[in-house]
Amino acid sequence: MSELRWQLDGLAFTIALELLGRDRLPYPLSYRPPFLEHRDDYRRLRAQTARRLSEVFDERLHRALTVLLEPQVRIEVHGFAGPDLRQVVRLHVGIADQVATVAVQQPGPDREHGRDVVLTMCYAHTAATEVVARLPRSRGGGHAPFTGRRSELERPVYSRHPTRLNPVEELNRFFRRPRSSAGEITVYPGIAYDARPTDDGHAFIWLDYPDDGRYVLVNHNADDFSVTPGPVAEMVRQVQHRIDTVQRLRAPAW
Repeated sequence: MSELRWQLDGLAFTIALELLGRDRLPYPLSYRPPFLEHRDDYRRLRAQTARRLSEVFDERLHRALTVLLEPQVRIEVHGFAGPDLRQVVRLHVGIADQVATVAVQQPGPDREHGRDVVLTMCYAHTAATEVVARLPRSRGGGHAPFTGRRSELERPVYSRHPTRLNPVEELNRFFRRPRSSAGEITVYPGIAYDARPTDDGHAFIWLDYPDDGRYVLVNHNADDFSVTPGPVAEMVRQVQHRIDTVQRLRAPAW
């Protein structure tokens, strides 16, 4: 199968989902129609958009959208990038059998809404690579892996050594640097019918520091976490590990 790709504006994507019986975009994709003075103007805009959509809406696009909306495994990616982290990163991926559909939404007029949605249909075994390729670019960080506790970050430091940092100071020094990008990648089983949060996801966080590079943060419980450098290969491994975990948990026990 050669890679299939479509680019739909936000309204066309919304209408396409309506054709498949959905009235909401899969999280974290978000779109708000432009403000129009009169209702008739919006009706005309929808009609024009629907006509353009009909020119590209074939069996292949229908299949891609079905995989996106009715997956065996789904991946939700939500993050921020750029100056002051104003640019929003939004991806939603559906995996079903041997294929996957990757939906990437271009940044919109504000942090709450996006613009065009680019759909790519590919082999399922490449989904992890496709996700990582669409994140903001960054090299792996140079700090050695370490573990920590959130409670340590909140602990006050009453005295300081004149020449070296204690563990609490080292943690705060690491995390309180300016970031160029940050976000969360979560892998879930099955279909999401709406945007309500569920507790069956397997997640990790990426953190990009412009003077250093990318790190992977994994929360092991409410307090303990681990941090490792996040070059491309490690990011792909982290995503694929969670896909494999969800698929294994989905498999029936005989």
